[in-house]
Amino acid sequence: MTKSIYKKFLLIIFMLASLANCVHKGTVDSVRPTNIYSDSDKKIQGNFVYVIDRTSLTKLKRDDTVQGFLCGAHNYPVDGTEAFTSSLPHMLEQVFERITKVNEGSTKPNTVQLLFRIERFEPRVRFSQKFFGADADGNVELSVSVTGTKDGARIFGTTVDTQRNKSGDAGPFCAEGSQVIADGVRDSIKDVLEKLGERMANSQSLRKH
Repeated sequence: MTKSIYKKFLLIIFMLASLANCVHKGTVDSVRPTNIYSDSDKKIQGNFVYVIDRTSLTKLKRDDTVQGFLCGAHNYPVDGTEAFTSSLPHMLEQVFERITKVNEGSTKPNTVQLLFRIERFEPRVRFSQKFFGADADGNVELSVSVTGTKDGARIFGTTVDTQRNKSGDAGPFCAEGSQVIADGVRDSIKDVLEKLGERMANSQSLRKH
């Protein structure tokens, strides 16, 4: 078998394998947001608690993220729930002197409650053909809001959007595309938490309460 025929043979094998229906799921690692700029050299003082809207967390789980024909028969589910919930406290401890997590529906007098909600989550991975194999290009859009209330009155609110791209080799039979999109989700979580942290750290309405 000549070299050119052998390469064509390998290419055909890859194309056939890319049509096989397999599930590939990458791991979204937690992050430690550190790039938070504040006008003050002191953390926010006071009585603060935080809540995560559990219903909105379901948006961070997608059963499939692939786009396009190439590798389209594969499934690439992604779940950023654990990464977000475990990363959020790392951001908050850099902004607030003291803050604790409470359950939804609980209230404490003379305490500021911060409610975090996932507003939008759009992860996508697309594959492009190489001579043999494919490249994976991941794109993730994430939107998160936080609302601060005290004794039933709203004192703070903001929404942060981010978009992150990640590219890499798709690996054998498109399998590594799952980790490419998972890494894109990780980067989007880090960026959105850093932006949220910066807005809270520089909020005078939070500092005076």
